Parts: sequence; C-alpha cells; structure tokens
Amino acid sequence: MTDYHSLALAGIVQTATMVHDAARGRSVCEDDRRVLLRTITTHNARELEEIFPHPRAFYDGARQAMEMLSGRIASPEVLRYTLQLIELARRLRTNRAVVSRLEGMLDDLDANEPDPRELSNIYQQTLSTLGKRIQIVGEPSALQQEATADTIRALLLAGVRVAWLWHQLQGRRWHLILRRKPLLEAMRNLQSNL
Repeated sequence: MTDYHSLALAGIVQTATMVHDAARGRSVCEDDRRVLLRTITTHNARELEEIFPHPRAFYDGARQAMEMLSGRIASPEVLRYTLQLIELARRLRTNRAVVSRLEGMLDDLDANEPDPRELSNIYQQTLSTLGKRIQIVGEPSALQQEATADTIRALLLAGVRVAWLWHQLQGRRWHLILRRKPLLEAMRNLQSNL
C-alpha cells in the first residue's frame, strides 16, 4: 500500500531539487519532470492514484527527503525552496479568488501533456500574485534563458500542487522539525517500496 503522505513530501523535495538543478544550468530528468508536471492537472482527482500513477518516479525525491530530514542535504537552497513551496501553498489556500482563477486556468489545459510555457504563464498570473515570491538562486546565464525560466515556474506550480496535497494529508511545516524521526522512518519505508 502506497504511503501518499510521504509520496507528497517526496514530491515537494524532488521539485525543489529540480528547480535548484535547472537554475544552476544542470539537466533534469525529463521523465520525472513530466510526471511532476502532470500532477498539476489532477486538481479534480477523486483518487490519489490519479495524482501519483507512477510512484517510482518519486524515488529520488524520497532519497533527497531522507537526506533533508537527516540534516545532510547537499544544498541549503533545496531546503529553502521546500519550505517556501509549503508556505506558498498555505498562502494559496487562504486566497479563494486566486484558487478559483487557478482552477479555471487548469481546466483548460491538456491533462496528459501540459505545456511548460502554459504552466509558467499560469504561475505568473496566479501564484506570483500572492505576495513574497520564491527567490531562485542560480547561474545568470541559465536563468536568463526563457525555456529555463518557464521550466522553473512550471516546476514551482507542481511543487505547490503536491504541497497542497501534503497539507490535505495532514502534513504540516512544523512536522519537518518536531516530527523528523517518524517522517524519516516513513520516507525510508516509502523508498524501499518504490
């Protein structure tokens, strides 16, 4: 049986890692990126399996979450992005107008193959209006490329999607501090089952 709570947390951390890599000009796994972006169009899903049809794609996220929970994460930016995605999802939940606008825009997307440029545009028109923005640190030469900027915004939208789901499954930001051991054990179990 899949632990969707842990899978959602793995998705947040995996998103943060992919954003970090893209901002540094590194390549990201295309298949994993595609799986993450497809979570965005599952806002009307009735079953968790619809959101995570390929749990194995989150193996790296589970490993990275274990490192983060153990205090061994390689980059402080990945931790910062993880926490900011959770915070951005919280801000979204409190703004019904933006939620409504976001849902309307997502309804018009191709659910099977969402276009990163469209997702980037949706991010700019919705999540980026919620106040303090996520500051991305990286190589200027990479960040100035439109395709990279679109990829990063699309990934941030996916990260907020899985952070929203993590909250729905009773995940809370403070759990990352006060419940690290149980989360770490759950992540170990998830990784061994993927």
